[in-house]
Amino acid sequence: MPEVIKLDELGEVIFSKFKHKAEITIYLGSNAATPTSSIISLSEAIRQKKSKIPFIQIIHILMQGPLPYAGEEFQDKVMTYSLFSGPDIRREANLGRVFYLPCSLANIPGLIGKGRRFQPDVVIAKITRNEYTGEYSLGLSLEAIYTAIESGGIFIGELDSRMPFTYGQSVISEQQIDFIIEDQEIKPIYDFPAPDFDNLNSQERKIGKLISEYFIEDGTTLQVGIGRIPDAVVATIKESNFNDLGIQTELYGDGLMHLQKLGIVNNTKKKLDPEYSTTSLIMGSEELYKFVNLRAGIQMRSCDYTNCADNIRRNSPFVSINTAMGIDLFGNVWADFVDTQHYYSGVGGQPDFIRALSDPCFGIPIIAMTSTTGKGKSKIVKEHPPGIDLTACAFDGIVLVNEFGIADLRGLTIGERALAIAHLAHPEYRDELVKYVWETSRFTKPHHWKKSKPPRGIIYPEQ
Repeated sequence: MPEVIKLDELGEVIFSKFKHKAEITIYLGSNAATPTSSIISLSEAIRQKKSKIPFIQIIHILMQGPLPYAGEEFQDKVMTYSLFSGPDIRREANLGRVFYLPCSLANIPGLIGKGRRFQPDVVIAKITRNEYTGEYSLGLSLEAIYTAIESGGIFIGELDSRMPFTYGQSVISEQQIDFIIEDQEIKPIYDFPAPDFDNLNSQERKIGKLISEYFIEDGTTLQVGIGRIPDAVVATIKESNFNDLGIQTELYGDGLMHLQKLGIVNNTKKKLDPEYSTTSLIMGSEELYKFVNLRAGIQMRSCDYTNCADNIRRNSPFVSINTAMGIDLFGNVWADFVDTQHYYSGVGGQPDFIRALSDPCFGIPIIAMTSTTGKGKSKIVKEHPPGIDLTACAFDGIVLVNEFGIADLRGLTIGERALAIAHLAHPEYRDELVKYVWETSRFTKPHHWKKSKPPRGIIYPEQ
């Protein structure tokens, strides 16, 4: 039986267990199920007992809420390793106080499993309990927590009855929990406003319509990221007459819920996990959380399962839709850095799906983004900022979609690829980029191409 403790006992429980160790690693639950109360309690315990505790490595993906342990005053006792970051961690990383640890979601277990560098001594995550059966669930955030728990450290569950109970691998046995925090001061899960599908701007709607018209068909399995562009895709799918769509994704949000509510998604054509929408994380509105609670049709799977290349391919035809910061004329894509001086987020699962769908017979990896930033700068550039991570490289066969059309880069030579990408640039930048490709010898041009015609791979919506 797990031992029940209060929030103010958390630090003492951890430090007494590891008082003879010089260093420990703590893995934290994430996203909408960030265990904020435990984080605040642990940070306060570190502040009070600095001279009596081991050095602490904290590792996690995207977190919500206050994260005091990442601040400057904790630098002598805590080092944070973030695989995907929000505003607070992003700020600290850019100040040199937090490590960004590049890793796709499918590969997290390889970092934190037994014998690996970040094998956890302690796992802290939110849990919820089924009032009818007494079972426990990790609720909204499974990601790699199962691997972390199975690595042999102690698991501390922050019990939150307000968190939805989800099925699948998120259901854990009582024997896997060492301590349960039961306290009236537990802060709730994080919810976010639902997308406004009826008020998308014209660029977003064009992108969504292009993807729906050219790439979605009955029986397609979807992975859709979070953001206004993926929301636009969902909005246009809702307006179409598709049937029997399936979901295998890393993050399930309001848009996918609406497709499932409407019966557009029923998962009947999936070869792997038929009848279920499978996801590793759930994040969105209160309506979403009510929908997934005790719903067997939503099944949680660890991120090395949802993002596993073999599992993705088994559910073909598969369409993966993600967005990015930018793309260069070689077809290199980046999503986690603005430039070498400005870290932004992380690679997430984007490269997992792109590489799983490298063979067109399995599906289509789409990068969807507007042609310019909010400040009017082109997202299509000659070369990517040197020194940054890439979520897709020139050899990855992606399909680029923006408000001007589609550039199917699969099977194109470097010159054909550069011409296709340049032709999707905003008109303010397009002529300059096309001229650059034409005048640069390393971009070997197709002998048959005429400047008056769209190059190979380009689809313009009006043609």
